[in-house]
Amino acid sequence: MSDSTSGLPFGDRPRPQYGEYATPEEQAARIRQPLPAPAPAEPAPAAAPASPSGWPDAAPAKRAPSTPGRIVDRAVAIAMLAYGLLSLLSAIPAILDPAALLPALGLDPDDFAMTTTGVWGVVAAISLGLGWALTAWATWAAHKRGWIVFWIPIVGGFVFNTLAAILVSTPLLADPAVRDAILNQIGG
Repeated sequence: MSDSTSGLPFGDRPRPQYGEYATPEEQAARIRQPLPAPAPAEPAPAAAPASPSGWPDAAPAKRAPSTPGRIVDRAVAIAMLAYGLLSLLSAIPAILDPAALLPALGLDPDDFAMTTTGVWGVVAAISLGLGWALTAWATWAAHKRGWIVFWIPIVGGFVFNTLAAILVSTPLLADPAVRDAILNQIGG
Protein backbone atom coordinates (compact mmCIF):
# COMPACT_ATOMS: atom_id res chain seq x y z
CA MET A 1 0.00 0.00 0.00
CA SER A 2 2.46 2.59 -1.11
CA ASP A 3 1.43 5.89 -2.53
CA SER A 4 4.95 6.59 -3.58
CA THR A 5 6.11 7.12 -7.08
CA SER A 6 9.75 7.05 -6.07
CA GLY A 7 9.81 3.27 -5.74
CA LEU A 8 10.42 3.31 -1.99
CA PRO A 9 7.83 1.38 0.06
CA PHE A 10 7.39 4.28 2.53
CA GLY A 11 7.00 7.04 -0.01
CA ASP A 12 9.76 9.57 -0.17
CA ARG A 13 11.04 8.56 3.25
CA PRO A 14 13.65 5.84 3.50
CA ARG A 15 12.72 2.72 5.43
CA PRO A 16 13.25 3.27 9.20
CA GLN A 17 16.06 1.48 10.95
CA TYR A 18 15.57 -0.34 14.27
CA GLY A 19 14.32 2.14 16.87
CA GLU A 20 14.84 5.15 14.66
CA TYR A 21 11.35 6.57 15.30
CA ALA A 22 11.00 5.22 18.85
CA THR A 23 11.21 7.48 21.88
CA PRO A 24 14.18 6.98 24.21
CA GLU A 25 11.85 5.34 26.76
CA GLU A 26 10.57 2.87 24.16
CA GLN A 27 14.13 2.09 23.07
CA ALA A 28 15.26 1.53 26.68
CA ALA A 29 12.25 -0.68 27.38
CA ARG A 30 12.90 -2.72 24.24
CA ILE A 31 16.57 -3.35 24.97
CA ARG A 32 15.87 -3.69 28.70
CA GLN A 33 18.43 -1.14 29.83
CA PRO A 34 17.72 1.75 32.15
CA LEU A 35 17.54 5.21 30.73
CA PRO A 36 20.46 7.50 31.45
CA ALA A 37 19.65 10.12 34.04
CA PRO A 38 18.26 13.19 32.28
CA ALA A 39 20.35 16.31 32.33
CA PRO A 40 19.16 18.84 34.92
CA ALA A 41 18.26 21.34 32.21
CA GLU A 42 15.92 18.89 30.44
CA PRO A 43 12.39 18.46 31.77
CA ALA A 44 11.20 14.91 32.51
CA PRO A 45 9.09 13.38 29.74
CA ALA A 46 5.36 13.59 30.37
CA ALA A 47 4.42 10.41 28.53
CA ALA A 48 4.46 7.08 30.35
CA PRO A 49 6.99 4.59 28.99
CA ALA A 50 5.66 1.84 26.78
CA SER A 51 5.51 -1.74 27.97
CA PRO A 52 8.52 -3.96 27.24
CA SER A 53 6.65 -5.67 24.43
CA GLY A 54 6.14 -2.38 22.60
CA TRP A 55 2.39 -2.77 22.74
CA PRO A 56 0.14 -0.67 24.95
CA ASP A 57 -0.51 -2.21 28.35
CA ALA A 58 -3.60 -4.37 28.33
CA ALA A 59 -6.38 -3.71 30.78
CA PRO A 60 -6.28 -6.00 33.82
CA ALA A 61 -8.26 -9.19 33.47
CA LYS A 62 -11.79 -8.88 34.78
CA ARG A 63 -13.84 -11.59 36.41
CA ALA A 64 -16.68 -12.99 34.39
CA PRO A 65 -19.96 -11.30 35.25
CA SER A 66 -22.34 -13.15 37.53
CA THR A 67 -24.92 -14.21 35.01
CA PRO A 68 -27.78 -16.53 35.96
CA GLY A 69 -25.96 -19.41 34.27
CA ARG A 70 -22.81 -18.82 36.35
CA ILE A 71 -24.85 -18.62 39.54
CA VAL A 72 -26.59 -21.91 38.73
CA ASP A 73 -23.22 -23.48 37.86
CA ARG A 74 -21.78 -22.46 41.25
CA ALA A 75 -24.90 -23.57 43.12
CA VAL A 76 -24.88 -26.98 41.44
CA ALA A 77 -21.16 -27.44 42.14
CA ILE A 78 -21.58 -26.47 45.81
CA ALA A 79 -24.60 -28.77 46.18
CA MET A 80 -22.67 -31.69 44.67
CA LEU A 81 -19.67 -31.02 46.93
CA ALA A 82 -21.98 -30.90 49.98
CA TYR A 83 -23.65 -34.15 48.91
CA GLY A 84 -20.22 -35.71 48.36
CA LEU A 85 -19.10 -34.69 51.85
CA LEU A 86 -22.23 -36.18 53.44
CA SER A 87 -21.79 -39.36 51.40
CA LEU A 88 -18.14 -39.53 52.44
CA LEU A 89 -18.97 -39.18 56.12
CA SER A 90 -21.70 -41.82 55.94
CA ALA A 91 -19.54 -44.22 53.88
CA ILE A 92 -16.54 -44.33 56.22
CA PRO A 93 -18.17 -46.68 58.80
CA ALA A 94 -19.33 -49.00 56.02
CA ILE A 95 -15.88 -49.00 54.42
CA LEU A 96 -14.14 -49.84 57.67
CA ASP A 97 -16.68 -52.53 58.69
CA PRO A 98 -17.36 -55.05 55.92
CA ALA A 99 -20.11 -56.71 57.94
CA ALA A 100 -22.21 -53.65 57.08
CA LEU A 101 -21.50 -54.19 53.38
CA LEU A 102 -22.49 -57.84 53.27
CA PRO A 103 -26.27 -57.27 53.65
CA ALA A 104 -26.08 -54.88 50.70
CA LEU A 105 -24.71 -57.83 48.72
CA GLY A 106 -27.56 -60.04 49.93
CA LEU A 107 -25.29 -62.03 52.24
CA ASP A 108 -25.73 -62.83 55.93
CA PRO A 109 -22.83 -61.32 57.93
CA ASP A 110 -23.09 -64.14 60.51
CA ASP A 111 -22.00 -66.65 57.86
CA PHE A 112 -18.59 -65.02 57.46
CA ALA A 113 -15.68 -64.43 59.80
CA MET A 114 -14.84 -60.96 58.49
CA THR A 115 -14.61 -58.24 61.11
CA THR A 116 -12.62 -55.55 59.33
CA THR A 117 -11.22 -54.65 55.94
CA GLY A 118 -7.93 -53.81 57.62
CA VAL A 119 -5.47 -51.65 55.75
CA TRP A 120 -7.58 -51.72 52.58
CA GLY A 121 -10.51 -50.03 54.31
CA VAL A 122 -8.30 -47.39 55.91
CA VAL A 123 -6.64 -46.66 52.55
CA ALA A 124 -10.07 -46.47 50.88
CA ALA A 125 -11.37 -44.05 53.53
CA ILE A 126 -8.25 -41.88 53.25
CA SER A 127 -8.44 -41.88 49.45
CA LEU A 128 -12.08 -40.80 49.60
CA GLY A 129 -11.26 -37.97 52.01
CA LEU A 130 -8.28 -36.77 50.01
CA GLY A 131 -10.26 -37.16 46.80
CA TRP A 132 -13.04 -34.98 48.14
CA ALA A 133 -10.53 -32.34 49.28
CA LEU A 134 -8.77 -32.40 45.88
CA THR A 135 -12.10 -32.12 44.07
CA ALA A 136 -13.19 -29.19 46.25
CA TRP A 137 -9.85 -27.43 45.66
CA ALA A 138 -10.02 -28.02 41.89
CA THR A 139 -13.58 -26.68 41.82
CA TRP A 140 -12.56 -23.57 43.74
CA ALA A 141 -9.48 -22.97 41.56
CA ALA A 142 -11.50 -23.35 38.36
CA HIS A 143 -14.16 -21.01 39.73
CA LYS A 144 -11.52 -18.38 40.48
CA ARG A 145 -10.39 -18.54 36.85
CA GLY A 146 -13.95 -18.07 35.65
CA TRP A 147 -14.37 -21.58 34.25
CA ILE A 148 -17.51 -23.69 34.28
CA VAL A 149 -17.21 -25.90 37.37
CA PHE A 150 -20.26 -28.14 37.73
CA TRP A 151 -18.52 -31.05 36.01
CA ILE A 152 -15.52 -31.17 38.38
CA PRO A 153 -17.43 -32.71 41.36
CA ILE A 154 -19.01 -35.23 38.98
CA VAL A 155 -15.64 -36.39 37.63
CA GLY A 156 -13.98 -36.28 41.07
CA GLY A 157 -16.81 -38.27 42.65
CA PHE A 158 -16.68 -40.91 39.93
CA VAL A 159 -12.90 -41.31 40.02
CA PHE A 160 -12.45 -41.43 43.79
CA ASN A 161 -15.55 -43.55 44.50
CA THR A 162 -14.39 -46.06 41.89
CA LEU A 163 -10.96 -46.15 43.51
CA ALA A 164 -12.49 -46.66 46.97
CA ALA A 165 -14.80 -49.40 45.65
CA ILE A 166 -11.83 -51.25 44.21
CA LEU A 167 -9.90 -50.90 47.46
CA VAL A 168 -12.84 -52.13 49.57
CA SER A 169 -13.74 -55.01 47.26
CA THR A 170 -10.17 -56.36 47.28
CA PRO A 171 -10.32 -57.85 50.82
CA LEU A 172 -13.95 -58.90 50.38
CA LEU A 173 -13.20 -60.86 47.23
CA ALA A 174 -10.01 -62.25 48.76
CA ASP A 175 -12.15 -64.17 51.25
CA PRO A 176 -13.11 -67.45 49.50
CA ALA A 177 -16.39 -67.75 51.39
CA VAL A 178 -17.56 -64.28 50.32
CA ARG A 179 -16.39 -64.84 46.76
CA ASP A 180 -18.20 -68.19 46.52
CA ALA A 181 -21.38 -66.71 48.00
CA ILE A 182 -21.36 -63.88 45.49
CA LEU A 183 -20.71 -66.27 42.60
CA ASN A 184 -23.59 -68.51 43.80
CA GLN A 185 -25.94 -65.52 43.83
CA ILE A 186 -24.89 -64.54 40.32
CA GLY A 187 -25.23 -68.07 39.01
CA GLY A 188 -28.53 -68.96 40.54
